Amino acid sequence: MQGLKIKSTFKTYPITWLLISINIFMFILETIFGGSNTKSTLCLLGANCDIYISQGEIWRFLTANFIHIGFIHLILNLAGLYIFGTITEKEFLRYKYIFIYLFGGICANLFSYWSGSAFSSEPTLINCFDGGIGSISAGASGSIFSLLGAYASYLMVNKKVLGKHGKESLLSIGIIVFINVVYGATAGNIDHVAHISGLIIGFLLGWMLSPVRQLIVLPESLNNESILISISTKLPLKYIIVVLVLLIVLLKMTYDQRTDYLEILINICRIN
Repeated sequence: MQGLKIKSTFKTYPITWLLISINIFMFILETIFGGSNTKSTLCLLGANCDIYISQGEIWRFLTANFIHIGFIHLILNLAGLYIFGTITEKEFLRYKYIFIYLFGGICANLFSYWSGSAFSSEPTLINCFDGGIGSISAGASGSIFSLLGAYASYLMVNKKVLGKHGKESLLSIGIIVFINVVYGATAGNIDHVAHISGLIIGFLLGWMLSPVRQLIVLPESLNNESILISISTKLPLKYIIVVLVLLIVLLKMTYDQRTDYLEILINICRIN
């Protein structure tokens, strides 16, 4: 019976389990190629390494979502991915779920790169001898926070029909965000910018892509039960396209600004 339940979970949430499997596979590769705490291994397999991104390796904004620094980092993110991935996959169409996860993670990594905050302080950024200029960051947390933001949007869009359940879920999300902000203010080695920007991007994407539910009460012959049906998305396609184009322009501007800054630091190192 337990085996059937697990099999059913795989069938119900195939995208979430696929993402979990990819993260586990990449961690195995990290272990084989030198360890998940080794800087050279992380950069080799696709982590956010500032110096390489500034040289045009922008694909790292995607691949870094599947790289983790240490086993605990992996386990915590996989737990978050399972919890928020399954509820998002349940409420959104699967292609929207994939888009929110990947695009949200890419945006989170890019804003982290722009801020220069990821796993690094300013003195580290100008260290010309310890493995080069810049910082290293990795992990699925930016994407996971995007899912969290998207689900929060879904709850707000459908708050009238979801009632008490929706309010309680929103409160839970608020508590999670509050704990993350408070903990992030005191702990080191946490990419706060990626978390917050992922949450915001996910919320915006969720607001645009969230299905709008309508409560339908069945006739007395069917015991007056009620069901939720999807009647539309929040915004027309043309508005979604405009917002995405503006967002892409903003992302390009942030990338250029950070890259120019790193080039200045590289020149300083060459002089010294």
